[in-house]
Amino acid sequence: MAVVGPSGCGKSTLVGLIAGLKEPTSGRIFVDDRVVSGPSKEIGVIFQKSTLLPWRSVIENVELGPEIRGVPPRQRRGIALELVRRYGLSGFERKYPHALSGGMQKRLALIQTLAYDPGILILDEAFASLDAQTRLLVEDEFVRIAREMGKTVIMVTHDIGEAIAMSDRVVVLSARPGTVKANHEMHFKNDRASVLDVTSMPEYPEYFKMIWKELEVSGVSF
Repeated sequence: MAVVGPSGCGKSTLVGLIAGLKEPTSGRIFVDDRVVSGPSKEIGVIFQKSTLLPWRSVIENVELGPEIRGVPPRQRRGIALELVRRYGLSGFERKYPHALSGGMQKRLALIQTLAYDPGILILDEAFASLDAQTRLLVEDEFVRIAREMGKTVIMVTHDIGEAIAMSDRVVVLSARPGTVKANHEMHFKNDRASVLDVTSMPEYPEYFKMIWKELEVSGVSF
Protein backbone atom coordinates (compact mmCIF):
# COMPACT_ATOMS: atom_id res chain seq x y z
CA MET A 1 0.00 0.00 0.00
CA ALA A 2 1.21 3.53 -0.79
CA VAL A 3 0.26 6.79 0.91
CA VAL A 4 0.49 10.07 -1.04
CA GLY A 5 -0.51 13.58 -0.07
CA PRO A 6 0.53 17.24 0.03
CA SER A 7 3.56 18.31 2.06
CA GLY A 8 2.71 18.77 5.71
CA CYS A 9 -0.39 16.58 5.68
CA GLY A 10 1.11 14.09 8.14
CA LYS A 11 2.55 11.28 6.01
CA SER A 12 5.78 10.95 7.99
CA THR A 13 3.86 11.30 11.25
CA LEU A 14 1.69 8.40 10.12
CA VAL A 15 4.83 6.30 9.51
CA GLY A 16 6.08 7.12 13.01
CA LEU A 17 2.75 6.16 14.56
CA ILE A 18 2.49 2.81 12.75
CA ALA A 19 6.12 1.98 13.56
CA GLY A 20 5.64 2.84 17.22
CA LEU A 21 8.16 5.69 17.05
CA LYS A 22 5.51 8.27 18.01
CA GLU A 23 2.61 8.14 20.43
CA PRO A 24 -0.87 9.12 19.21
CA THR A 25 -2.47 12.09 20.96
CA SER A 26 -5.76 10.21 20.84
CA GLY A 27 -7.04 6.88 19.63
CA ARG A 28 -5.06 3.67 19.13
CA ILE A 29 -3.26 1.90 16.27
CA PHE A 30 -3.64 -1.84 15.83
CA VAL A 31 -1.37 -4.21 13.92
CA ASP A 32 -2.69 -7.78 13.72
CA ASP A 33 -5.19 -7.04 16.51
CA ARG A 34 -2.40 -5.82 18.82
CA VAL A 35 -2.12 -2.22 19.99
CA VAL A 36 1.08 -0.51 18.84
CA SER A 37 2.74 0.74 22.03
CA GLY A 38 6.33 1.18 20.85
CA PRO A 39 8.89 -0.15 18.34
CA SER A 40 8.35 -3.79 17.47
CA LYS A 41 10.41 -6.47 15.75
CA GLU A 42 7.32 -7.08 13.60
CA ILE A 43 7.74 -3.72 11.86
CA GLY A 44 10.82 -2.59 9.94
CA VAL A 45 11.33 0.95 8.61
CA ILE A 46 13.54 2.10 5.74
CA PHE A 47 14.03 5.87 5.73
CA GLN A 48 15.24 8.22 2.99
CA LYS A 49 18.35 8.99 5.02
CA SER A 50 20.71 6.05 5.43
CA THR A 51 20.60 4.24 8.76
CA LEU A 52 23.54 2.00 7.89
CA LEU A 53 26.33 2.00 10.47
CA PRO A 54 29.43 3.35 8.66
CA TRP A 55 31.86 1.60 11.01
CA ARG A 56 30.38 -1.81 10.27
CA SER A 57 31.01 -3.79 7.10
CA VAL A 58 28.22 -5.03 4.83
CA ILE A 59 28.01 -8.39 6.58
CA GLU A 60 28.14 -6.75 10.01
CA ASN A 61 25.33 -4.34 9.09
CA VAL A 62 23.16 -7.26 7.99
CA GLU A 63 23.94 -9.06 11.26
CA LEU A 64 22.72 -6.11 13.32
CA GLY A 65 19.07 -7.16 13.58
CA PRO A 66 19.74 -10.78 14.62
CA GLU A 67 22.41 -9.48 17.01
CA ILE A 68 19.88 -7.18 18.72
CA ARG A 69 17.47 -10.12 18.97
CA GLY A 70 20.16 -12.19 20.71
CA VAL A 71 20.78 -14.68 17.91
CA PRO A 72 24.08 -16.54 18.55
CA PRO A 73 27.09 -15.29 16.48
CA ARG A 74 27.44 -18.33 14.22
CA GLN A 75 23.71 -18.45 13.47
CA ARG A 76 23.41 -14.73 12.71
CA ARG A 77 26.47 -14.89 10.44
CA GLY A 78 24.77 -17.69 8.52
CA ILE A 79 21.56 -15.65 8.18
CA ALA A 80 23.52 -12.64 6.96
CA LEU A 81 25.60 -14.58 4.44
CA GLU A 82 22.51 -16.20 2.94
CA LEU A 83 20.72 -12.85 2.52
CA VAL A 84 23.81 -11.20 1.02
CA ARG A 85 24.19 -14.08 -1.44
CA ARG A 86 20.51 -14.28 -2.26
CA TYR A 87 20.07 -10.59 -2.96
CA GLY A 88 23.13 -9.71 -4.96
CA LEU A 89 25.81 -8.39 -2.61
CA SER A 90 28.15 -11.37 -2.75
CA GLY A 91 31.73 -10.19 -2.99
CA PHE A 92 31.02 -7.04 -0.97
CA GLU A 93 30.74 -8.67 2.45
CA ARG A 94 33.86 -6.91 3.83
CA LYS A 95 33.18 -3.53 2.20
CA TYR A 96 31.92 -0.57 4.20
CA PRO A 97 28.83 1.47 3.24
CA HIS A 98 30.83 4.43 1.89
CA ALA A 99 32.38 2.11 -0.72
CA LEU A 100 28.96 1.15 -2.16
CA SER A 101 26.91 2.95 -4.81
CA GLY A 102 23.64 4.60 -3.79
CA GLY A 103 21.64 1.71 -5.22
CA MET A 104 23.74 -0.87 -3.39
CA GLN A 105 23.36 1.05 -0.14
CA LYS A 106 19.58 0.90 -0.52
CA ARG A 107 19.78 -2.81 -1.24
CA LEU A 108 21.92 -3.26 1.87
CA ALA A 109 19.39 -1.26 3.94
CA LEU A 110 16.63 -3.58 2.71
CA ILE A 111 18.67 -6.70 3.46
CA GLN A 112 19.57 -5.31 6.88
CA THR A 113 15.86 -4.84 7.63
CA LEU A 114 14.90 -8.26 6.26
CA ALA A 115 17.49 -9.91 8.53
CA TYR A 116 15.38 -8.73 11.46
CA ASP A 117 12.50 -10.64 9.79
CA PRO A 118 9.66 -8.13 10.27
CA GLY A 119 6.24 -8.97 8.91
CA ILE A 120 5.66 -5.36 7.83
CA LEU A 121 8.05 -3.09 5.95
CA ILE A 122 7.51 0.68 6.00
CA LEU A 123 9.21 2.89 3.42
CA ASP A 124 9.42 6.60 4.23
CA GLU A 125 10.50 8.28 0.96
CA ALA A 126 13.06 5.48 0.83
CA PHE A 127 14.15 5.94 -2.80
CA ALA A 128 13.93 9.73 -3.12
CA SER A 129 17.70 10.30 -3.02
CA LEU A 130 18.47 7.98 -5.97
CA ASP A 131 18.90 9.05 -9.58
CA ALA A 132 16.05 8.10 -11.94
CA GLN A 133 17.64 5.01 -13.49
CA THR A 134 18.95 3.58 -10.21
CA ARG A 135 15.63 4.33 -8.58
CA LEU A 136 13.68 2.24 -11.09
CA LEU A 137 16.08 -0.68 -10.70
CA VAL A 138 15.97 -0.58 -6.90
CA GLU A 139 12.18 -0.19 -6.85
CA ASP A 140 11.78 -3.19 -9.13
CA GLU A 141 14.15 -5.26 -7.03
CA PHE A 142 12.40 -4.25 -3.84
CA VAL A 143 8.97 -5.29 -5.18
CA ARG A 144 10.39 -8.64 -6.31
CA ILE A 145 11.98 -9.34 -2.92
CA ALA A 146 8.91 -8.24 -0.93
CA ARG A 147 6.67 -10.52 -3.02
CA GLU A 148 9.13 -13.39 -2.74
CA MET A 149 9.29 -13.09 1.06
CA GLY A 150 5.55 -12.41 1.51
CA LYS A 151 6.02 -9.06 3.26
CA THR A 152 3.33 -6.45 3.82
CA VAL A 153 4.63 -3.07 2.62
CA ILE A 154 3.41 0.43 3.51
CA MET A 155 5.16 3.20 1.62
CA VAL A 156 4.98 6.98 1.92
CA THR A 157 6.03 8.88 -1.19
CA HIS A 158 5.69 12.18 -3.03
CA ASP A 159 6.04 10.33 -6.34
CA ILE A 160 2.64 9.39 -7.80
CA GLY A 161 4.21 7.14 -10.44
CA GLU A 162 6.21 5.27 -7.82
CA ALA A 163 3.08 4.76 -5.71
CA ILE A 164 1.10 3.37 -8.65
CA ALA A 165 3.85 1.12 -10.00
CA MET A 166 4.87 -0.41 -6.67
CA SER A 167 1.57 -0.80 -4.86
CA ASP A 168 -1.72 -2.65 -5.03
CA ARG A 169 -3.48 0.20 -3.20
CA VAL A 170 -2.92 3.97 -3.12
CA VAL A 171 -4.38 6.08 -0.31
CA VAL A 172 -4.60 9.81 -1.04
CA LEU A 173 -4.50 12.20 1.92
CA SER A 174 -5.91 15.73 1.94
CA ALA A 175 -4.00 18.85 2.96
CA ARG A 176 -3.44 19.57 6.65
CA PRO A 177 -5.10 18.36 8.75
CA GLY A 178 -4.68 15.15 6.79
CA THR A 179 -7.72 12.97 6.21
CA VAL A 180 -8.27 10.12 3.77
CA LYS A 181 -9.47 11.71 0.57
CA ALA A 182 -9.49 8.61 -1.66
CA ASN A 183 -8.57 4.94 -1.52
CA HIS A 184 -7.73 3.35 -4.87
CA GLU A 185 -7.04 -0.29 -5.66
CA MET A 186 -4.56 -0.70 -8.51
CA HIS A 187 -5.58 -3.27 -11.12
CA PHE A 188 -3.40 -4.03 -14.13
CA LYS A 189 -3.67 -6.71 -16.80
CA ASN A 190 -0.55 -8.28 -15.23
CA ASP A 191 -0.49 -7.66 -11.49
CA ARG A 192 2.92 -9.38 -11.24
CA ALA A 193 4.59 -7.17 -13.84
CA SER A 194 7.83 -5.33 -13.14
CA VAL A 195 7.77 -1.70 -12.02
CA LEU A 196 9.02 -0.61 -15.45
CA ASP A 197 6.43 -2.69 -17.30
CA VAL A 198 3.60 -1.25 -15.22
CA THR A 199 4.43 2.28 -16.40
CA SER A 200 3.76 1.27 -20.01
CA MET A 201 0.37 -0.35 -19.35
CA PRO A 202 -2.77 1.51 -20.49
CA GLU A 203 -4.18 1.70 -16.95
CA TYR A 204 -1.14 3.58 -15.62
CA PRO A 205 -1.79 7.07 -17.10
CA GLU A 206 -5.44 6.87 -16.07
CA TYR A 207 -4.52 6.18 -12.45
CA PHE A 208 -1.87 8.91 -12.60
CA LYS A 209 -4.32 11.55 -13.90
CA MET A 210 -6.94 10.60 -11.32
CA ILE A 211 -4.56 10.82 -8.35
CA TRP A 212 -2.86 13.98 -9.68
CA LYS A 213 -6.24 15.69 -9.95
CA GLU A 214 -7.15 14.73 -6.38
CA LEU A 215 -3.87 16.19 -5.10
CA GLU A 216 -4.13 19.26 -7.32
CA VAL A 217 -7.53 20.11 -5.89
CA SER A 218 -5.88 20.49 -2.49
CA GLY A 219 -4.00 23.49 -3.85
CA VAL A 220 -0.87 22.58 -1.90
CA SER A 221 2.50 21.52 -3.30
CA PHE A 222 3.66 18.04 -2.51
